[in-house]
Amino acid sequence: MIKSIKKISKKHYIQCGLAVLLTGLVLYITSALWFNKEVIVSFNTEAKKEIYYQVFYTEANGQNFNEKQSVRKNIKSGSQKVEILLPIEKTMKFRLDIGSNPDEVVISDLQVRGSKNVKLNYNEFNKNQIDKYEVKDGKLYITSNKGDPYIWYKPELNLPAGMQIDWCRLIIISVLAFLLMYKFVQYLSKFKIEKQYSRIDIVMLSVFFALLLVPASHISDAEKSEQENRMLAKKPQLTIDGGGYNNYGVQFDAWFNDRFWGRYFLTQLYKVGQYLIGLNSFEKVYIGKDKYLFSRFYNLDERIRNSDLFSNEEIKDINVQLSFLNTFAKERNIVVYIEINPDKDSLYAEYLPDFFYKDNTISRREQFMKYVENFSNIRVISQYEQLKKAKLKEPVFPKSGTHPTQWGIYNMYLNLINTMRIDFNNIPPTIPLNKLQRKDKILSDVDTLNNLGIPYFIYGDKNMYEIDCKLPKLNYEYLNTRKKQESKMKNYYDDIYIHEKKNKVSMPRIFVLGDSFALRYNKYLPYHFSSVIQVFSGHGRDYEFSKYIEMIDNLKPDIILISTTERFLQRFLHLEFPIEIKEN
Repeated sequence: MIKSIKKISKKHYIQCGLAVLLTGLVLYITSALWFNKEVIVSFNTEAKKEIYYQVFYTEANGQNFNEKQSVRKNIKSGSQKVEILLPIEKTMKFRLDIGSNPDEVVISDLQVRGSKNVKLNYNEFNKNQIDKYEVKDGKLYITSNKGDPYIWYKPELNLPAGMQIDWCRLIIISVLAFLLMYKFVQYLSKFKIEKQYSRIDIVMLSVFFALLLVPASHISDAEKSEQENRMLAKKPQLTIDGGGYNNYGVQFDAWFNDRFWGRYFLTQLYKVGQYLIGLNSFEKVYIGKDKYLFSRFYNLDERIRNSDLFSNEEIKDINVQLSFLNTFAKERNIVVYIEINPDKDSLYAEYLPDFFYKDNTISRREQFMKYVENFSNIRVISQYEQLKKAKLKEPVFPKSGTHPTQWGIYNMYLNLINTMRIDFNNIPPTIPLNKLQRKDKILSDVDTLNNLGIPYFIYGDKNMYEIDCKLPKLNYEYLNTRKKQESKMKNYYDDIYIHEKKNKVSMPRIFVLGDSFALRYNKYLPYHFSSVIQVFSGHGRDYEFSKYIEMIDNLKPDIILISTTERFLQRFLHLEFPIEIKEN
């Protein structure tokens, strides 16, 4: 019996040793789950009552603070040590909110820890709704009885994250891994000795269990999925006091599902399967006839059915807004051109799926053209007829995207400049196509294809490559700079392109406010205007005209071009003129 006990004990020692080795292997493979890149904000606090602290942060230059990039922690009254973990790769800017009506608060040893420790200088903070702010004996004394007190650090931290071990998660994974590996070793032992299975069976079983760890072997640290056009879930923090994460399991599941190894490939495989079995309706894309893809963003269904028409009140409001715009332009002797660019579903409606029907015979673009009043200093240009003719020769939209081809842009450019030359004969004629370099095999716009998640080689679009109109080298120098929040433009958050000739010539000056369609004019405009300021305010945002008045007055343009795609015609309901223009 003693020999039997010794034999059993020896076998268990071996099994435990193997389980420990396998546990180490599991921990190594799953290190992304418990070994974090983090930034930690830490400080000591003394408060008379329960208070919450909220840390706001940015990960890039020029960003504003927002709720999506913040971490909040409730702290009881008295003296406390506070540590707040920021799940980011690099911290650029930092703000500390001190709850609502916090009364008196004392903060000391305030620092941000990442790849190095940065002890913050209390004299380098800006303040908001703070009644008293005093630094004494290395401590910061704050008094506030207001609703939104906070301080933000003026210098940019530019602090990369440091490697941190999540001990709670490590202990949980270690214990579970050891128990599972111990049972696995026991099972394999019985599998070979008692069941008498072959080594190949054991290898196959081991490989099967090893493959279960593969998804955790590499965790993506991306912030956004370009394929799905959305922000990925942040890693939740598991702490002993709960840290406010009452639904930690749900949050961890969302984080892991967004980032496990091989997710992109599996997502593509799933989409390809749907595509190959002939589905024509996806969450973000319709697959039309002859493999034409139509993005379902921005109320595509309503646009196709013409069920998104303006009401009579909205037409009146648009005319009021344009009246303000006309007054503004007339006072400055400016001619305003409003350019309406058709969407792909308007020009290639014959390729839409058959299940669509029309609620109204008139579209919102046609409604705008018909019912908007005539103003002395405003011209409205529709590019629909121009592109309708152009598409008979070459595609003006690719099958796989939402933006015009270079052939489409060239035809829009012709119509735009020729219309402006009616009012301004000092605008040079348009450049003939035979003077443009034509370069084959330029990858066309594929944003709809990306939303579908189908690889190019599976899609097999013959029109994937198109003809590109490349301008020859300009015979004069001009600036082509992209500016964001510079000193003179700190109130503007758009991309701003400036083209300016060194030598003054007798050509008009132009200010352009547009989305991604108009942005493609930037290769042509320098040929026709002495000075150009081109503001790209895309992604469906309204055109807040008041933001650009100072810029316009500095440029003193002869022409203002406001360009929009027809799906965003509601922009003319919200041009946001300042009160002095409305009063005039």
